[in-house]
Amino acid sequence: MSRLGIMFLVGCFLVMGFGCGDEAPKPKKVPISPAAPKPAASPAPAKVPSKPAAEAKVEPPPVVTFTYNPQGKPNPFQPLVVERPPEKTPAKKVEGAKKEKEGPGTPLEKMDLAELKLVAVVWDIPKPRAMVEDRGGKGYILSVGTRVGKNQGQVSKITPEGVVVREKTEGPDGKTKTREVPLRLYADQ
Repeated sequence: MSRLGIMFLVGCFLVMGFGCGDEAPKPKKVPISPAAPKPAASPAPAKVPSKPAAEAKVEPPPVVTFTYNPQGKPNPFQPLVVERPPEKTPAKKVEGAKKEKEGPGTPLEKMDLAELKLVAVVWDIPKPRAMVEDRGGKGYILSVGTRVGKNQGQVSKITPEGVVVREKTEGPDGKTKTREVPLRLYADQ
């Protein structure tokens, strides 16, 4: 080491040794003035009601009231979507009548399967789920039994590779056939 470095170190030790003392600084005493003596108890003068020179009327501030009108506003404590219980029909009517083709009930039933894009699959749970998006980017959750597509399709299976939809189609001979349409998560599968 050079002489300059050694001198620097010695200087640091000296400054540290003399700068740090073992004794704490003593607090300074601040003189406190003595308390004023209390006057001896003298009888209190009788209070004479004083009359104000000019009687001023003090008016209370105006009260602002607010009333809520719920007309035309949704109730914030009601759910946004209410599920209706299925309508019960007499058993005789269902047996005797041929099941008519019902109109689409949900937005998924109004779209063709080609318009839907499978985005996500959760399959390693007791009730597997899948998510599809329409062309506008709006997402829908699917589970087994969900109705999908214009041809009365229903989700039959959800696997790690995708979703299988079973739908009914009419053949050229007029007979109703069932076909399975896969919705794949990846296009190369």
